[in-house]
Amino acid sequence: MKNCYKLAITAAIVGFGLGTLNIAQAATVSLSSSNQGWWNTITSNTNINDNYITGNYSPVSFRSFFTFDLGTLAGVSSATLQVQRFEGSGNPTQTLGFFDVSTSADVLAQKANNPDTNIYNDLGSGKNYGTFNVSTSGDQNEILSFVLNSDAIADINARSGQFFSIGGALLGDLGFGDQYLFGLSFDSSATLVVNTVPEPGTISGAALVGIIGLCLKRKRKAFQNV
Repeated sequence: MKNCYKLAITAAIVGFGLGTLNIAQAATVSLSSSNQGWWNTITSNTNINDNYITGNYSPVSFRSFFTFDLGTLAGVSSATLQVQRFEGSGNPTQTLGFFDVSTSADVLAQKANNPDTNIYNDLGSGKNYGTFNVSTSGDQNEILSFVLNSDAIADINARSGQFFSIGGALLGDLGFGDQYLFGLSFDSSATLVVNTVPEPGTISGAALVGIIGLCLKRKRKAFQNV
């Protein structure tokens, strides 16, 4: 009983002196792409085409993009881009790079404006969000996960409430012939999976004292029943 009183007094001092107890919980959020596709420097495209082939195909070079509506997302601590493997060709392993995109989301969405050299270049240059070795073989239904680096996380947080786009390009000397990833990638939205740390919630000092008070009440009742 004496210990309970000491605990109540301590809680009162802490609760009313400090006011609140902060609690922060991590959350995982998955966002489907609001738009995705490819840009190149030679051939035409359509706005409804969501194929995100990346690399060289007879003999056009494609670079991909994925756009996400971040909404009110904030406080992101990690981010992973998930895409379906689909079809690959050429070297056993391709080097895939993801990059920041300066082209606005509404311009990217107008894929019917292909070809466009400036947009094509934008999707494979600038800040690198990560470089990955990807096999051109494997289960075409497999979902590949690419953990993005701190530059990507910083840009996601900076664009809270806006659209955020990622560009994709194959890197290195691709040589001759078909060299690509994500061929025939129709009707499969990319996903951005992020972990967030929300604004801390609070438990008031009064609530904490109330909890201790309940403990004391139960303790007294227990003594009365002896």
